[in-house]
Amino acid sequence: MARTLRKYKNLSRKFQAMAHPARLKLLHTLLEKECCVGELQKCLQISQPNTSQHLKVLRTAGIVKGKKEKNRICYRIADKNIKQILIMYFGGEEKNG
Repeated sequence: MARTLRKYKNLSRKFQAMAHPARLKLLHTLLEKECCVGELQKCLQISQPNTSQHLKVLRTAGIVKGKKEKNRICYRIADKNIKQILIMYFGGEEKNG
């Protein structure tokens, strides 16, 4: 029984990480394309440190991953299951595979 609860705890952590309006908007943006922090900051209209904090929560939960490009880090949704849930919720399909 402990094994099955572990699976639910992991999923619960992911949902908790997404349970903020700014993080949901961030994820909705990342469904369309990979974005760097500056692009996400403009989309969210919040400070860069605040944007980075939201990304950290999502990274820690294993939902997004960052890839360093020169002096920037670009993010994408890394969890395929969460990505499918978001696609189902927001409707339509992602634009870039």
